Amino acid sequence: MPIKCINYLTNVRYFMRNGVVCTHCAVRHVVHPNPTPDQDSYGSKFMPLSLSLIRDELKLQPGRLFIDGKWHDWEGDRFDQIHPSTNEVMASFAQAGVRGANQAVAAARRAFDEGPWPKMRAHDRKRMLQPIVERIYAAEKEVAQLQTLDNGIPFTFSRNSRVSPKAAADIFDHFLGWIDKINGETYPQFSSASNMQYMTFREPAGVVAAILPYNGPVMTFAMKVAPALACGCTVVVKPSEFTNLAALKLADIIAQSDLPPGVFNIVTGGAETGMALSSHPGVDKVTFTGSPTVGEQITIASVSNMKRLSLELGGKSAALVFPDTESVAANATTLMGLCSTFLSGQVCSTPTRAVVHKSIMDEFLHHAAEQVKQVRFGDPFDPATTSAPIISKRQKERILGYIDIGRKEGAELKFGGGAPGGELANGNWIEPALFANVRNDMTIAREEIFGPVLSVIPFETEEEAIRIANDSAFGLAGCVYTSNVKRAFRVARAIRSGSIGVNGYASVPNAPMGGVKRSGVGREGGWATIEAFTELKTVNFNLDG
Repeated sequence: MPIKCINYLTNVRYFMRNGVVCTHCAVRHVVHPNPTPDQDSYGSKFMPLSLSLIRDELKLQPGRLFIDGKWHDWEGDRFDQIHPSTNEVMASFAQAGVRGANQAVAAARRAFDEGPWPKMRAHDRKRMLQPIVERIYAAEKEVAQLQTLDNGIPFTFSRNSRVSPKAAADIFDHFLGWIDKINGETYPQFSSASNMQYMTFREPAGVVAAILPYNGPVMTFAMKVAPALACGCTVVVKPSEFTNLAALKLADIIAQSDLPPGVFNIVTGGAETGMALSSHPGVDKVTFTGSPTVGEQITIASVSNMKRLSLELGGKSAALVFPDTESVAANATTLMGLCSTFLSGQVCSTPTRAVVHKSIMDEFLHHAAEQVKQVRFGDPFDPATTSAPIISKRQKERILGYIDIGRKEGAELKFGGGAPGGELANGNWIEPALFANVRNDMTIAREEIFGPVLSVIPFETEEEAIRIANDSAFGLAGCVYTSNVKRAFRVARAIRSGSIGVNGYASVPNAPMGGVKRSGVGREGGWATIEAFTELKTVNFNLDG
């Protein structure tokens, strides 16, 4: 009979290979029917966590490329995608490289220059794209499973959060609604010197290379592909080399539509493939979400034909917690939770600098420590698992290196920062870390760690808090926690950042999101995205001619 996951000891799960169906989870996995009390959560009596049964049940196939309206088996190099929870191989994918990128761009270029797509009437384009929304909804469970097998995000979050397939379907629905509303303007005649009438038109930007990150492959696929297609662009998508499964499933959903060949294409591969797209003379625009270092490389590569760029890059966002906040406990729980649960701090907008007033510091640290007690590692398909592993061994070692640097520079490590053993020893897990008494000139306060590390920086005055928040190379997001409306408005306007939340923060598809300084160029969300995927053309008529 089906049984439920067993919660015992510290709630780290131990799974036997008995093929029992878990009634809490979306797919078959294994549970321990009779755990013994003396088994230590990280001890040697635990068998290593494995996702092989789930992988095999989903019948994952070698990845293909979708170019010019057809799926292609790749005759060339391939690479394995490794699951970060266990470092097991999930599937192999095509290393498209320069050759694959050239083929995809050529198809997209033909579809834009010679095909009907850019010139299609708004009604027809919308009708052709609209079924994609319902197809994503229909496949949302499978897409969520694949996203969990991509990056280890707990299935509960993969299916029910802002990075879920349902959220992606809503993003498509939002941008498809803009198709028959993309308009220009007319301008009053400026002087009597000439009888000229000026007007503007928004035309599709051209061939778009959409390069996705690993942390939210489903959501970012939608945020880039939906507006590009809505505006009449043609698209070549490259997922992160760490997360190909969900993106290829979404590509399959789009492939079922009646889009003209070459309008949508997807290639897989590593850095070589991404740079081949970024530097390709046939690409008119690059939209990229990822690290500032790669963003700089894309910027340099795009110069040859002055590509249009939308770059959402890193962040070192500050959350300012004032003594008049309504709940220090809620603020501490939220900020520590953003670093310790969900994607374990692997989100560019996460506030990783908590700038806390000295008078409430002890209370803040206490509640942050209490929050971490709720963190559970383990099988990402277990509903009790709260947190994702780190995406790769290399990134895990990088984060542990930052934790060592924080100690050496004098920050006080209150808890965490280690790597659990036992059944989790084969995966890329890091216990959430909190540093107190951090100075803003310390490395852990300056550089983006992209992991489960929160740095708490004390302040005394509002001016000092603003100065700390702005003393950063980044400017993506941030938060202000206060019950004083005047202060909230004043501080939010004073912080130099693309987005600021007051007593909370969230991103939605119809509001712009993006950064300043090293956090990027351009905005994604709402009309700002439509502007980003179109070129403004001015036409003037001589009414005397």
